[in-house]
Amino acid sequence: MFQFRKLFGLAGQPDEDAVAVPPVADRSPSVALDPASAAEPVEGSVKGSIESSTESPTESSTIDQLKQVLSALRAYTVTFGPPDSELELRAVVGAILANVAAVENSQIEGSISEAIAALNSLGPDDSPIDVTAQLLAEQAAVWLQAREETVSNVLSAYLQQFAPDDAVWSAGEITSLVQTVIATLNDGSLSRSGGRLLLNRVTKSFDLKRAISRWVAPEWVAIAQRVASYVSKGDLQTEVQSIAWAYIQQFQSILSPQLIAQIMQAGPINVSPAELLSGDLSDFSQMLYYKSQLLEADPVVTKSHAEIAAEIHRAIADWQARQGSAVDVTERVQTDDLAVGSTWLRADS
Repeated sequence: MFQFRKLFGLAGQPDEDAVAVPPVADRSPSVALDPASAAEPVEGSVKGSIESSTESPTESSTIDQLKQVLSALRAYTVTFGPPDSELELRAVVGAILANVAAVENSQIEGSISEAIAALNSLGPDDSPIDVTAQLLAEQAAVWLQAREETVSNVLSAYLQQFAPDDAVWSAGEITSLVQTVIATLNDGSLSRSGGRLLLNRVTKSFDLKRAISRWVAPEWVAIAQRVASYVSKGDLQTEVQSIAWAYIQQFQSILSPQLIAQIMQAGPINVSPAELLSGDLSDFSQMLYYKSQLLEADPVVTKSHAEIAAEIHRAIADWQARQGSAVDVTERVQTDDLAVGSTWLRADS
């Protein structure tokens, strides 16, 4: 059962069933507060034993960060009310993390799970809300709202400027379009849970007549042009996602933008950077990586996709063999037009 209300002294309100959201992968920092204030424990906010007398400096910093997140989470609940679902709770924790420290995108969902586990181990806390915690809570709320508004603005700009005049927008097509917009805008600071919450909110409130009639600023049109270039490659997106999923299934790999770029370069798809608006495969690969986090179901894998995945694996293995055993395959390496940098392991490791 959803224990959030009970832990923050809101036991009089009904609990809600938890919805499990699995962790995912990769990239980038976000907005950080003053390092001095971030390093200090917040007093009078969270009660419980999240401390150890023998922790290392790194462990101590992690514990202090966890205290900040939990204190801000309590302030958020008191100020804005408790999250309505497990997904919203995870998105709020992710937003708080984005305003506390730079966290790699691949680690955000794990950090969210750690914070919620710590939350569930604590008892109710009636102490006064710390000023720093209150500030973080308000920043998290603004952070989420700003991203929702940005997604809506870019969506409107796309529909007004770049969508086909005869397009008939089904619910599935709108969902796919919103996924592309969210993925295009993600700088790595938005968690998988946060992205899915935005997807749910934007699609639920979507009104086509309003979207095509409202005024949008020029800066959103520029981003919408990038979205349009990605949408025009819809068939390529579907094929690359299927091959990537086949690769992951066969070789126990981890999805990454680098793996997606390898699939487009080393395989028979052989996409040229010149085919993309930016002239760079990395932008498209990153967008497709973040969009994969928002999919409700795994891509369909055909026999031909599985064969292509095996061919790509052989090509990368051959390249590694030519480089010698000293090459660290977890690091991105550029050679001619092939960037190798996924996290799969060598067959002899």
